[in-house]
Amino acid sequence: MSISATAAPLPKANFPVRRMDFSFAETSKYWWSGDPFMTHFMNNLSSLFPHGEKFFVDSVRAVRKQIEDPQLQKDISAFIGQEAMHSKEHQTYNDYAQAHGIDLDVLDMRIKVLLEWVTKFTTKKQRLAATCALEHFTATMAEQLLAREDINMQMTDPRMYKLWLWHAIEENEHKSVAYDAYLAVGGGYWLRTLTMASTSLMFIGVIAWFQLDLLRKDGQLFNWSSWKYGLKALFGPRNGYITGLIRPYLQYYKPGFHPSQQDTVALENRWRTRLGFDG
Repeated sequence: MSISATAAPLPKANFPVRRMDFSFAETSKYWWSGDPFMTHFMNNLSSLFPHGEKFFVDSVRAVRKQIEDPQLQKDISAFIGQEAMHSKEHQTYNDYAQAHGIDLDVLDMRIKVLLEWVTKFTTKKQRLAATCALEHFTATMAEQLLAREDINMQMTDPRMYKLWLWHAIEENEHKSVAYDAYLAVGGGYWLRTLTMASTSLMFIGVIAWFQLDLLRKDGQLFNWSSWKYGLKALFGPRNGYITGLIRPYLQYYKPGFHPSQQDTVALENRWRTRLGFDG
């Protein structure tokens, strides 16, 4: 029997790279139920992705040669492909913003400068730990968006609805990749958790800064009815979007934590079927 006949089959990635091509030419300015605050909150998040996801990819690529596991190597390739597609589509998102006089480009450049500064003063392992922290943020926010139809149905523009739910599925599909890479290169508990704490402070600060900036430039800073709606949607004690993230966020600090412990497979499958995705 030949060597090729007895060799084990090469692994396949555990998730696909989907080629998407969104257009937001017909999207209204306040596409989240006509509300400025929540629309700008999502615009705010979108502004983080083009350079943020490049940072994630660069952080994983920087340690890739140290990783021997062939399955993880395949998943890294798919992770890079998915993140590249997210960056592409969120750049397209900026076209919607420009059409309505919303300046996301300046926020995009602020993130670029911030991440260049972080890269300059940190090690490869520290950047990978930061990526793990931010991937946990995005995965838990994505899970909440998928699980809470009382929230996602407020996205009344069908194009934005599909963009954010597609993105949410994929954030959960690849949520373990950076973490597994971190473990594979010897990443430990204290670096992981201390980096999460410092990254959390930076993330919250950036989100608050960008939110105020977007509302101010849009003349909506003193729209108190929109503030009331948005703060209830985000921080309501029973059903707030951010309120629901507290418990999964804190789980990251547990010794022995792994992203797969937050099982979202059934949720992903349900939404893949609803959005018509094959894989």
